[in-house]
Amino acid sequence: MIIDSQTLEENFHADADVVIVGSGAGGAPMAYQLAKAGWKVILLEEGRNYTPYSFERKSWEPMRDMYRDSGMTFTLGTPSIPLPMGRALGGTTIINSGTCFRIPEKVFGHWKNEFGLSEMEYSDLVPLFEKAEDMIHVQSAPLETLGANNRLFMEGATKLGIQSKPLNRNIINCKGAGLCVFGCPENAKQSMEKNFLPAASNLGATIITSARVEKICIKKNVASGVEGIFLDEQRKQRTKFTIDAPVVVLSCGAIYSPHMLLKNGIANRSGQVGRNLHIHPASKVIGIFDEEINAWSGTPQGAYSDDFAAEGIMLEGFFLPPAILSFALPALGRKLKDYMADYSKMAGFGVMVTDSSRGRVMRGLGHFPLVLYNLNQSDTDKFVKGIDIVSRIYFAAGARKILSPVHGMDELTCVDDLEKLHRAKVRAADLELSAFHPMGTCRMGDLAKNSVVNSHLETHDIKGLFVADASVFPSSLGVNPQMTIMAFSLFAANYLVNNKEKYRA
Repeated sequence: MIIDSQTLEENFHADADVVIVGSGAGGAPMAYQLAKAGWKVILLEEGRNYTPYSFERKSWEPMRDMYRDSGMTFTLGTPSIPLPMGRALGGTTIINSGTCFRIPEKVFGHWKNEFGLSEMEYSDLVPLFEKAEDMIHVQSAPLETLGANNRLFMEGATKLGIQSKPLNRNIINCKGAGLCVFGCPENAKQSMEKNFLPAASNLGATIITSARVEKICIKKNVASGVEGIFLDEQRKQRTKFTIDAPVVVLSCGAIYSPHMLLKNGIANRSGQVGRNLHIHPASKVIGIFDEEINAWSGTPQGAYSDDFAAEGIMLEGFFLPPAILSFALPALGRKLKDYMADYSKMAGFGVMVTDSSRGRVMRGLGHFPLVLYNLNQSDTDKFVKGIDIVSRIYFAAGARKILSPVHGMDELTCVDDLEKLHRAKVRAADLELSAFHPMGTCRMGDLAKNSVVNSHLETHDIKGLFVADASVFPSSLGVNPQMTIMAFSLFAANYLVNNKEKYRA
């Protein structure tokens, strides 16, 4: 059953075989698989349970309600980068773009060579990907819902001999409402609260919302449960709770899972907790055309090109409502007004970089971590090339003007202007970026001296304490991570099912 914590009594206490912290792409599959095997499962989610009927067709209200810190989480460094994350039943899957990739075999091979992962093979993951894809209905984005924004990019790419195609997405009957990142009002995007979580609940799992975990309980170097607080409607402490369980699974994401370990001072004998942060930094290119595009109509992230993936550059669609996009354009005052007057004639595409830059999550004040990240010059150069590619595609498609994310090169009016971009010696501080895929801060590996969890996602230091989210990735993944998180979580769940006797209370 799914329970709002406000219906529970003060000083709530319960016991379980496993307590899972977080309900996103890591926590939800874990809850389902263990409940299916007969485990007594309690899953705790800090956010609330939202339904499509509560989603506004606006942008500010969902950001305030379903995004952590109202979407105002930023990295500290050069440049400062917004890092929005979900806080709701379903985690970030409720506000992501629905893009579904499997981990590239080359990336997995690198992880094997570098960190061992002796208990995991790519062949082990294939049936788990298939299971997850079937559960969340992964399919190619229908051409009729791509909208003019994605089709325009694909047409321009074809003229330049660059391959592009529709993305795979977790959808049923997508109508192209264009609001994926604000909670799908059409009930089409199959985020975790529509599949794994209700299935886990039907199998007996108890799911409690508005429940913030503060402490991981340890007895003789063995996990024994969690303690925390239930939150009221104003997100303030209402009462305390305790869950006793011999298995604790952190699925709080690559920012809050390491922060939880650092706050509790545990599982960091390697000194790697919070380190090795990668974020897939991303920039956007806006093309302004003579004809109306109406880019808000259709799937925002519906098409992509991976022709330059070997160079660490992935091109993926994007677009935003006017209230949000206006904050991301390179102008103020009358110039911004003039740009927004052409809103219906704008098209947008994103440049995502497989980052070699590394950041760090550190313990902050209270429940708030510090996220440090500086973009290096190598990754900066990738952005210059990616911006150049998308700009050329838009000029080929007939754009009369390009708005770039490079300060000092805000407006490009012809292909020749791109030569100025390359001569400008762009530095990290010149870029306006965002990021959506934190990972790497509790990385997996065979050796306890340089990793936090093993290939079953159990911490090297504490028996029964697992981490199942993108923080376990040893390096930047290069593709949107939700499917890899699901497969890894199911892998760890199967290990627990097959070894239950080792973890009995």
